[in-house]
Amino acid sequence: MSYGSGSFSGTEYYDTVTLGPGLTIENQSIGVANESTGFGDIDGILGIGPVDLTEKTVSNKKNVPTVTDNLSKAGAIHADILGIFYSPANDKGGLGELTWGGVDTTKVVGSINYVPITKTHPASRFWGIDQTVTYNGKIIVPQSAGRSVIHEA
Repeated sequence: MSYGSGSFSGTEYYDTVTLGPGLTIENQSIGVANESTGFGDIDGILGIGPVDLTEKTVSNKKNVPTVTDNLSKAGAIHADILGIFYSPANDKGGLGELTWGGVDTTKVVGSINYVPITKTHPASRFWGIDQTVTYNGKIIVPQSAGRSVIHEA
């Protein structure tokens, strides 16, 4: 399987995966790598994006349902939404939070704006959005297509 800056190969297994209270998936496909390149010290990938990204990643399968797909099919979440809260980095380390199936509104000031997935390739294959980044009222990254990649240290 190729992913971002690297690739890996291994064996597919099925297991019960628990992501939190009420978020248990029976018979979730898990890829266990026995060889990888280009990942540095990253020791795993959790597939949360569109199921189309898994196409042709496992031999003899069209695609593999992601944890988000399986949580939705099991009725554990009400919508295919993943709320991501980025905490400011500080000397204690910034800790973020994932909310499966919605958004934790206690972390939000103001209204929530939903935007369409970008049509710009390759970000359109992920949950990518068109974005402009500003700092102190000055544009530091003009509009471009970006995608979310979460790395666990």
